[in-house]
Amino acid sequence: MKVKSGRYFTALSIGVASVWFSSHCGAGFASGTQEVSYFVRHGWTTIFMPIFSMTGVGLIMYVGLEIARLQQVFAYNEVVHKAFVPYNKVLANAYDVYRSIAMVLAPAACLAGGAALFNQIFGLPNFLGTLVMLFLTVLMCIFGAKFIRMFGTALTILMIILVLLITGFGIYAFRENIGYHISNRVMYTSYKSSFMFAWTYLNFQSGMWAVAAAAAVGIRYRNEARGAVITGVVLNSLMLVAVCTMIMGGMPEVATDAEAKLLPTLYVVNQLDIPFFNIAYPLLLFSALITTSVGFVFTSQTRFALIFLKKMENKKLKNAIISTSWLIVVWLVSQFGLLAIINKGYAASGWISMFLMIVPMSILGIRNKMRYRRMEEEGKLPPGLDNRIDADENPVTESI
Repeated sequence: MKVKSGRYFTALSIGVASVWFSSHCGAGFASGTQEVSYFVRHGWTTIFMPIFSMTGVGLIMYVGLEIARLQQVFAYNEVVHKAFVPYNKVLANAYDVYRSIAMVLAPAACLAGGAALFNQIFGLPNFLGTLVMLFLTVLMCIFGAKFIRMFGTALTILMIILVLLITGFGIYAFRENIGYHISNRVMYTSYKSSFMFAWTYLNFQSGMWAVAAAAAVGIRYRNEARGAVITGVVLNSLMLVAVCTMIMGGMPEVATDAEAKLLPTLYVVNQLDIPFFNIAYPLLLFSALITTSVGFVFTSQTRFALIFLKKMENKKLKNAIISTSWLIVVWLVSQFGLLAIINKGYAASGWISMFLMIVPMSILGIRNKMRYRRMEEEGKLPPGLDNRIDADENPVTESI
């Protein structure tokens, strides 16, 4: 029997895409260190390799969101246990351990970046800057998935405006150098190296599916998952290409100069000599740091809520205790510094993810997704619902 597909673009699907983008647009993205490390330093391929990476992430995310929707499970360990049948006892548990560890990296980079930002702007000691970031992250995480989607959407709109303003002026100002690189197809490494680093970026960014799944509570229809992925791929690709193209205008200095490599976007923006950007860029960086920290900590909070304090009825207090405890671990990792986390931690995480997530999800995940869809057509899934055209309406209620 045919099932209702729903609409592509709803508040939920756009909200999930916004959480994806706001989590992606973190310390490494806004500072430019990720763009230089994985795309810009290789040469002119920086204008299209990000699209390849984000499309790959989107495909993995679609499978994860569909399984979350069909089974009405939203913590990443629950999703992989449904996705990796019949090898879920081994693969899902291995991924659960890896994901829990990897979930430290992005918010750790955000705490390190936030402490540096508050020190630069307000002169706060690193410890106090970290406490501010920790407090704001916990405050955002305690209110649940619906609030996270609203928060992510609001700051995504702000970040899109700021990214477009900064990159628009930057690309225009450095159009000659950018045009030279593209028209002459300038390469600083090789096409193979460019592809391998784009593939590595795809690998570690594929973990964004877990953030999206945690924010997708309430998803019911197939087209909502499709709409979230389509919106997310377009949004992330455009923003990433825009920042990469602007930074390419500062090549080769942004990849060779020690100061420029630390904050490549700031290095390029400072050369524009536009006073407004002295406010706009720190605002963009802060928005990027807090949204990524919130997205990843909320995802971990969703996972650990299934293990700890299960009998606590006060959900806000429970969320606050879990997120604060996890952020203490994150803070310890943040002591390694932003560059070390991005260049070493992300790369290692990406290659592990390929074997524990991308390969199993591409084989077992797709196979199980099709099996669950057949069950949906029989009225057996999602649990407690019936999406068949002749079935009665039963709304999904948020439980997280």
